[in-house]
Amino acid sequence: MPMINPFMGYVAAGALVIGIAAGWKVKDWQCDAAYAKALEKAEKQRKELQGKIDDISTIYQIERDKADVVVAGKTSTVREIYKTLPAVPADCAVDARVLGMLESSISDTNSRASGKLGE
Repeated sequence: MPMINPFMGYVAAGALVIGIAAGWKVKDWQCDAAYAKALEKAEKQRKELQGKIDDISTIYQIERDKADVVVAGKTSTVREIYKTLPAVPADCAVDARVLGMLESSISDTNSRASGKLGE
């Protein structure tokens, strides 16, 4: 029976260890590359969504500013109406001008809520 050289066994074991370590390192590099790619994709999606949120926020701010102007105008109009009216009657009836303003406000609000502006 031929005798196996112990040195060859050590060389084979060392080659096996080096091969496993190299494979492990390559797999680690692949995982790092996949992780970096996923991070880039997530950042791109975040920027797209941030752009949409910024657009919606701008539209909201514009609409809120318009609504503030309308509310301020109606508030001062109600004050002017009541400033010129005589004392409130005993039956507490609302002045027709104020009632008309309230009804138009309700109509405006409903049309805004339904998305049918100007109808």
